[in-house]
Amino acid sequence: MHRMRKSKIIYFISIVIFLASAVSCSTTENLPEGEVLYTGVKDIAYNWVPPADSLQTDIPDSTRALLQSEIDAALGCAPNNAIFGSSSLRWPLPIGLWIYNRYIDSEKRFGKWMFNTFAATPVTISTANPTLRTQVARQVMRANGFFQGYATSTVIPNPKNDRKARISYSVTPGPVYRLDSIAYENFAPANDSIIRRTMPKTLIHSGDPFSASQLDAERKRISKLFRNSGYFYYKPEYITYLADTIQRPGYVQLRMRPDPAIPAQARNRYYIGRTTITVLPYDDFIVTDSTTNPNRTRPTRRHTMKLTAADSLRIRRNRDAFVMRWGGGEKAPLRMGALRQNLIYEPGQLYRQGMHDFAQNLLSGMGIFSSIQMNYVPRDTMPDCDTLDVNIFAMLDKPYDSELEARFTNKSNRMLGPGLSWGMSKRNAFRGGESLSFKVYGSYEWQLGTRSADETIGDESSVLNSFELGTSLSLTYPRLMPRFLSRMIYRSQSRQIAAGKMPRRTFATTTFKVDADWVNRASYLKMITFGGEVSYTFQRNPWLYHELTPFRLEYKKMLHYTQRFAILALLNPSMFVAAENVIVPSIGYSLTYTPRARGRHSRALIFTAKEAGHLTNCIYGLAGAGMKTREKNLLGVPFAEFLKLTAEWHETWPVSSRTNIAARVFLGAMWSYGNATTGPFAEHFYSGGANSIRGFPVRSIGPGSFHVPLASYRYLLQVGDLKLEANAEWRFPIIAGLGGAIFLDAGNVWFMTPQELMKGGCIDASTFLNEIALGTGTGLRYDLDFLVLRFDIGVGLHAPYDTGRSGYYNMPNFWKSLCFHFAVGYPF
Repeated sequence: MHRMRKSKIIYFISIVIFLASAVSCSTTENLPEGEVLYTGVKDIAYNWVPPADSLQTDIPDSTRALLQSEIDAALGCAPNNAIFGSSSLRWPLPIGLWIYNRYIDSEKRFGKWMFNTFAATPVTISTANPTLRTQVARQVMRANGFFQGYATSTVIPNPKNDRKARISYSVTPGPVYRLDSIAYENFAPANDSIIRRTMPKTLIHSGDPFSASQLDAERKRISKLFRNSGYFYYKPEYITYLADTIQRPGYVQLRMRPDPAIPAQARNRYYIGRTTITVLPYDDFIVTDSTTNPNRTRPTRRHTMKLTAADSLRIRRNRDAFVMRWGGGEKAPLRMGALRQNLIYEPGQLYRQGMHDFAQNLLSGMGIFSSIQMNYVPRDTMPDCDTLDVNIFAMLDKPYDSELEARFTNKSNRMLGPGLSWGMSKRNAFRGGESLSFKVYGSYEWQLGTRSADETIGDESSVLNSFELGTSLSLTYPRLMPRFLSRMIYRSQSRQIAAGKMPRRTFATTTFKVDADWVNRASYLKMITFGGEVSYTFQRNPWLYHELTPFRLEYKKMLHYTQRFAILALLNPSMFVAAENVIVPSIGYSLTYTPRARGRHSRALIFTAKEAGHLTNCIYGLAGAGMKTREKNLLGVPFAEFLKLTAEWHETWPVSSRTNIAARVFLGAMWSYGNATTGPFAEHFYSGGANSIRGFPVRSIGPGSFHVPLASYRYLLQVGDLKLEANAEWRFPIIAGLGGAIFLDAGNVWFMTPQELMKGGCIDASTFLNEIALGTGTGLRYDLDFLVLRFDIGVGLHAPYDTGRSGYYNMPNFWKSLCFHFAVGYPF
């Protein structure tokens, strides 16, 4: 004890010496001659009072807020050791500057490493450049209609150190000018009719505050309208504005006109001609019709483009309208039909920019090309040429993808061990854009220490420790199958294109999958599972994603279970389902809604539904068997019947450029009915762990106030058919790619009906709030660009079960309640 106390004193003295030596380091001793260290913006004062002779005294709050945010960004400059990128707030310990001054001239390897890794270059007044920033602020004001606005700056020296200074800004916007009359002049009759037809969608209106960004957006809108009406060569730069601020003081009279120097090509409408698709092999950039090396006696054929009779016969309407070429080999690398269904236009149709974007997105959505380029070439050089031939160059992506994943698991029941998975996929497996994927995985776990007498039930012992082996094989088509479904979508889109309308993008896939899994849980059970499914994904816009599984069939066969498992099943009836052979025929649906993000503010709503056995039970009912009759069999095996619903909401709010607050709420419920009194054990919910409530180990919370003191049994007993969780996390940068987080988690699981041997496991309104587990903690995240490594330290604040302590904070021991989690990726 005396030795431990002595070591703590030495550790404390070492920290004090380090801080004292760091503070003694000057932050300005290595500044260049004549430079002053910039320590932030003292304040930005806004004078919103307009001149006395102004005809306008009202400035909309939205305009004022927008202008102030843009000026703050123009004048803002983060000093050294800024708090989350703030221009005025700094951390009290400028560690980066200390290291800069301490190791700037170091010749030792350690000193160079410290300097290159942690040193921060001093930000000086000349770097902040207040004169230039005030000029930028004035330009910002003019671009937002404050033509008389100006800004000034003042450098304020530090009274204790004249080599440090802050900057104070004063901004006087003056009156805001508004749009008066708006006229569209001198456009050709065809162009003028397009503008008049879409005037309800204009972005500029009389009475609006003048905004250069809005004027530019309106110009881009008009240009896009023209390009969607056949004017291929039209650009926003071909539209100009004339503004008059003299006729009416405080207002801008605006005229939009085409540039008189607009080229002749931009005045013509164009139609689609022949489409030539050149498919290049992976990592190949040479395209020739035939290559012969004159320095060789024998000609070489590299990337010779060919067109087979089979492909040319599949061209619709016009035999030469769609042509595919490829390099080398007699067999085409891609079937013409797989490409043709993504080119929904027909020869002779008017060129439309939206049609170009639509087709390119569909081709990219096939997932087999690394790059796609669509070029348009006039058919001839005559002035009256109105036909554009389409040349598409599509380079195939690498044919094979392989991934290897290793992990190490440490569970709350003292089981730990490694896991390994390997997968390989082949793109364009059958020349139709299909993807064939194969995966194998396995894990092995052993238990630390020895079991206590209380944990020993029965006399069975497992010769082998726990392991799991599995494999899966899937085939994904970049379209809906059967083929008539994709043809229906193709015909609908073609009709809309022919009518001059832009259809919505439709990305759809069909996946056929079979899988198998063999599980051995030491001292409990051995089980094998076979499964197969058909699933569809469907997306018509970037923010709404559908996934439908109309057929999923799982067969679970129990190879062996122990007496210990049978005794524990008396506590949790759902384990009886796991102890029997069972078939689970199910259908599922998932909806992911991610509305358009505003900057870094994003949100997502994920809804899933899974129904099992009801259709099978209905078929039995039509055959004469009672709908309420239980324990009916399918292929000689009982089938499960349940409904499972989940809803999950995520949202992220930006606080600064690199700091944000993230939140998550999860709701889940499962009802068992009809042919089964309880759902399969694997479908139940659990709480606690690295992606749940991080103040508690995995599967250590619930149901309700029920608690299993022995960690070995938590995996099997602490589950429920109702779940509620909420998480909040403050994420902030530390240095380079290292970030930190402070989090708060809450939640639990319950059963919907009372369980005879699991007291407190059923949800009850009178005890609901006290049964919400609460945990907090902090963590580190290291961003490697392609993945994020995460380490969290969680601590429980409130346990939903009796711990022997009274009060809301009822954890028996702070240090023993710490939980350490190492994971990959963010928790939500």
